Formats: sequence, C-alpha cells, structure tokens
Amino acid sequence: MALKISRAHKSMLVDLYQRTKKTVDELPYTEEFERLYESFIQRTGLALNRHQAWRALSSCRKASLLPRKNRPEGKPKGADV
Repeated sequence: MALKISRAHKSMLVDLYQRTKKTVDELPYTEEFERLYESFIQRTGLALNRHQAWRALSSCRKASLLPRKNRPEGKPKGADV
C-alpha cells in the first residue's frame, strides 16, 4: 500500500532534512535520523513508523524536492558507512 502524506507534511519533512548534515542514504539508523523522525512526528501528529518516515523522505528525493548534499570527501558513492 502506497504511503500518502500531504504537501504540507512533505514540506516539513524537507525542512527537517535540510537541517541534517547527512544524505538520505546515510541517515537510517543514525541519531540524526532519530532527531528528524521525532521532530516530524511531534510536529505533524502523524502515526508513521521510522520505515514509513524514511520512505516518505526517499519519495521526496525521487520527486526532486530535497536539496542535493555532497558526500564527505573520501567517501565514494556506494561506499559502506
């Protein structure tokens, strides 16, 4: 089943993402993602689990809604974190 969130919620997710230093692919299982997730849930009141929140963030990336972040120097694309 596809996850549907409003434009306002997507905009809030994008805003919270802009405050992080990591790329979307680097975020899962980090403290930074936990802060983003908790802030998003607190502000929106949505009942999303972490996986759903990450999928919503990934969906925003696919829709070109997220700003592009540079990977840290020395970490080629696809390298294990």
